[in-house]
Amino acid sequence: MVKSTVKVVIRTRPTANFASKNLKLDLEKKTIEVFIPKDSTQGMINNQQENWKFKFDDFLHNAPQEEVYNICGQDIVRSVIEGYNGTIFAYGQTGAGKTYTMSGGSQNYKFRGIIPRAISQIFREVQNKPEFSFTIKVSYVEIYNELVYDLLSTIPPSEQAGSIMIQDDSKYGIVVKGLTLVMSTSEEDALNQLFEGETNRTIAEHKLNKSSTRSHCIYTLHIESRSRVESSEKVVFSKLNLVDLAGSERTKKTGSEGLTLTEANFINKSLSYMEQVVIALSEKGRDHVPYRQSKLTYILKDSIGGNSKTLMVANIWPEPEHMEETISTLRFATRMMRVSNEITINVELDPMQLIERYKKEVRDLRQELAMHDTLANRGRVVYESYTPEQQYQVQTIAEKFLDGGLDEIELESLRQIKELMNQMKNIYKKNLARYSGNDHKKEVRPPTNRTGPHKGSELKNVEDKDEGVGQEEHSGGFGLGRANPNSRPADSSALEPKSQFKQEEQDDILEKKKSVKSVTPEEAKKINSAKSAKRERQPDKNQAFMEFKNADGRDLDNNLNRLKEELKERKIELNSITSEVNSIKKDIDETREIVEKVRKHRAADEEDIIDEEEFVYIKKIRDLKKSYRVKFDSIKALKDEVNNVNRNIEYYRDKVIQEFEKWYEVKYGFLPVITHEETRTGTKPIEEKSTDDLDSDALAYIKAKKNVQTLHKAKKTLGAIGKA
Repeated sequence: MVKSTVKVVIRTRPTANFASKNLKLDLEKKTIEVFIPKDSTQGMINNQQENWKFKFDDFLHNAPQEEVYNICGQDIVRSVIEGYNGTIFAYGQTGAGKTYTMSGGSQNYKFRGIIPRAISQIFREVQNKPEFSFTIKVSYVEIYNELVYDLLSTIPPSEQAGSIMIQDDSKYGIVVKGLTLVMSTSEEDALNQLFEGETNRTIAEHKLNKSSTRSHCIYTLHIESRSRVESSEKVVFSKLNLVDLAGSERTKKTGSEGLTLTEANFINKSLSYMEQVVIALSEKGRDHVPYRQSKLTYILKDSIGGNSKTLMVANIWPEPEHMEETISTLRFATRMMRVSNEITINVELDPMQLIERYKKEVRDLRQELAMHDTLANRGRVVYESYTPEQQYQVQTIAEKFLDGGLDEIELESLRQIKELMNQMKNIYKKNLARYSGNDHKKEVRPPTNRTGPHKGSELKNVEDKDEGVGQEEHSGGFGLGRANPNSRPADSSALEPKSQFKQEEQDDILEKKKSVKSVTPEEAKKINSAKSAKRERQPDKNQAFMEFKNADGRDLDNNLNRLKEELKERKIELNSITSEVNSIKKDIDETREIVEKVRKHRAADEEDIIDEEEFVYIKKIRDLKKSYRVKFDSIKALKDEVNNVNRNIEYYRDKVIQEFEKWYEVKYGFLPVITHEETRTGTKPIEEKSTDDLDSDALAYIKAKKNVQTLHKAKKTLGAIGKA
């Protein structure tokens, strides 16, 4: 941000009765000296000040309107086109020439003021910048007796409530809520709005001014620009406030009474609050600035101490009888020069342009990925988010890999790797939750220590080691059951020394050999044959999924199919109404073209008269627009319904998968086989290979070999991830 002080220019009203004894102007040094002699009626002791000297940015003494605009308006208007906010306002006593300075006189085109000249310059600058697209809107606000009126509204100010709210917007600064903004595509349009607002202003007569404006008026041009050459999402916006303040007045001089007196009180009060704001801004270390004391100071918050290049034209009436008002105006102008604003170019990013840019970037990146896959001799890789069906397929692959059914997984993308890791984590959590609740395992584990019973932690270690040794054989013995094929051992013994394998496995085999006697061979054969039959009955998950949908999952599957049919119907209905809307839009465009042709063929003197043919077409357009709105509302409602149905479909898909997993585990999972006698005694025989056929190092060899194979698989997987 750049600091910019408020620029102050003094303009004197031309008069034949110039107070040459009281005022001394130095146009080169840009100073003014004021001399007011002491009042002799006050007596000998009179400390009244007699001399004042002021210095300002510029002086306009007997200056024509063109010179006034060149000094006061040109630079600020040019800055507004570049993206800075700008404000020009006139301040002074009633009758000093504020309205003439801002709006000008209606007698001659040369007498036009700052506002019409600024409008002309803005559209001239816009035409000189064809590489930019400009949008210009105008608004006109009146503050009368602390009530805010919209001068461009279709409702006359006399019928308005005057309760328009002023708000502080983080993006646009101070905004007037509900204010009419009229699009202006030419200088003529903007001037028409200016003149229309002028006719709605409140004007009254008193002794010093036959047409005194009794309100503060703010004419604002809102400008937005974006580049036509660059496909940039940057939008530059700014506003130009052109303010005609009501004049401060001494009611003794104006002879105001009744309504005029009430208006004068409100005017003087708001100008007094404005002076308090200026004083607060000029004081260093002042925390609070009373902007909200009046509507005028609040609406000019950006202009005084905010983000705006501001210039004040101080109008004075240099006649002897107005010296007190002149001194008051010059003092206020001096305080205004101490106010500094922080200005910056107003830039925002167009969200629609940003979306288009991001879409293009995504398309380009996908093309880059497709080219990379082609050069790497890889098939077509999908980079979109996974659907529930695809997630289920990845889960199946992860289960096969963990079960040993797959030696390696072909890695295609980072998204696939993340999904694999996620599914493996889910499998681990399910197995952990499934087996963490089986506390009875500790109770039925037999004592296998040579010197006495194992502690709980030692029992757990023995059990973990048994899970990783060889494959189960159906010889003698009584089995604990079998772990789920999707699970892995909880710990890894790849780093244990071989001597430790030898000692521990030999001890376990000897103790298991002792415990095998507790179950007869006939009982063990029955149990093992039942387990084998259960394992043989375990179907493929796809077949099981079809069985689940025809059994316990029938209701969920029916709901899912019903929602899919409902979605299909909604989409058909949506396409039908969309076609109708497009047809109506086409009819509207064609009818508009016909109306334009009718207007072009109409005679010049009948241009403002609508004939019967044109009236029929206009009525048709109105009816078509009504139908268009109805259909468009239907489309919005249908889109909401489609979104709701889609959400329900996703919910039921997830629900079906979750229920299927539960059903599958209950029906085909393996549970420990425990007899009533074992539950009572707290001991359980262990099924194991006979040691008669085993070498002393066999168990350690099998376990070490399996761990080495697992290590090689892990290295292959990590290598594939590194290449991807």
